Amino acid sequence: MRKLSIILVMLFCATMTYAQKGKVTQASSYFTSGKLDQAKKVIDEAIQHEACVNFDKAYFVKGQIYQAICESQNADYKKLDPNAVDVAWEAFQKVIELDVKGKYTKRLATQYSNLVIDFTNRAIEYYNNDQFAEALAAFKRVLEIENSPILTADAPAKIDTAVIFNAAMTAQKAEQWADAEKYYKEVLKYDYNAAQAYAMLSIVLREEGKEEEALEYLHKGYELYPDNSYMLVELINHYLLGGEPEKAEVYLDAAIKQDPNNASFYRAKGTLYEKLEQPAKAEEMYRKALELDPKDFLAQYNLGNIKLSEVIEFHKKVQDIVDIDEYNKEMEKVFDGYASVIPYFERALELNPTEKNTISTLKELYFKLRDRDPKYQALYEEMEAKLGQATEQATE
Repeated sequence: MRKLSIILVMLFCATMTYAQKGKVTQASSYFTSGKLDQAKKVIDEAIQHEACVNFDKAYFVKGQIYQAICESQNADYKKLDPNAVDVAWEAFQKVIELDVKGKYTKRLATQYSNLVIDFTNRAIEYYNNDQFAEALAAFKRVLEIENSPILTADAPAKIDTAVIFNAAMTAQKAEQWADAEKYYKEVLKYDYNAAQAYAMLSIVLREEGKEEEALEYLHKGYELYPDNSYMLVELINHYLLGGEPEKAEVYLDAAIKQDPNNASFYRAKGTLYEKLEQPAKAEEMYRKALELDPKDFLAQYNLGNIKLSEVIEFHKKVQDIVDIDEYNKEMEKVFDGYASVIPYFERALELNPTEKNTISTLKELYFKLRDRDPKYQALYEEMEAKLGQATEQATE
């Protein structure tokens, strides 16, 4: 009787094993006929059974089904699992682990080729939604798949420079600087989008505190691509915002030569001349910028500041005059000077109606002239109200 019981148990187990493996076949049949909801339900049930735990076919079918869910154009099917592509990837990884004889290697190659597309699409979707960390993970997966033994068994590993470059940009946006540096340096080996890569790499290196290396890459990039505007702009910004602004002039001149109608280059050169304490040259550059782009707020505001500084300096000299008659006479010129500056800032306020520095400057100018003309008192009160509104909006 004991032997019979053992035989019955073994027969029962064999029957259950056969039944569960039969479900895998059933799931595959549903998959083939496009019934992904039923296919998913059956394979999810089957694969949990101990009979399928080490059954390579079960994981291959699961991978196929979940990959199809990911790729489906049917919204209802896609809702079955928003992370279907990850489940498919994990299932195929399990196939590789279990398939010691390599029965599925060629079939997996087809699935892997499609996974490259699936994860690329996922990366783009994440990137467009500003989910940069998630997009980077997807791009990394693409590179991993492209260099996996499954796809490199019969051919050399693919150097997908476009994906590497996209991974670099995504890592930069995700502020994962080490990854960004790694991928930018990798694309530079293959001279892909090199001009932009040099410039972007220099930014990443600065973020990592590697100032000297960042400057080296900027100069190397400029030597190789002297006509690249992106590289020029980065060199201009580096020197203009750094401790050696005078070195920016040669690159600003090169930029202006390339694009003589770009107002921003003239404005930047105006900023340079201000840093070098050459206000006359700065004024000339700001006027040129406004000639090309009358709506350039910064050029307009900076031009107003130059003119205002001239009046303030003159006012300081007048305050040293001892003779009262001469002092009063010169003070009239001072007030004329302040009045002449107002239109510059009024124009700036037209271009940027909520800019607090412009409002504050006009408020002070109107206050200085309030005894000269009653209109300035009203304008002063108007600016005071505007400034209050701007401060409230900033704190909301």
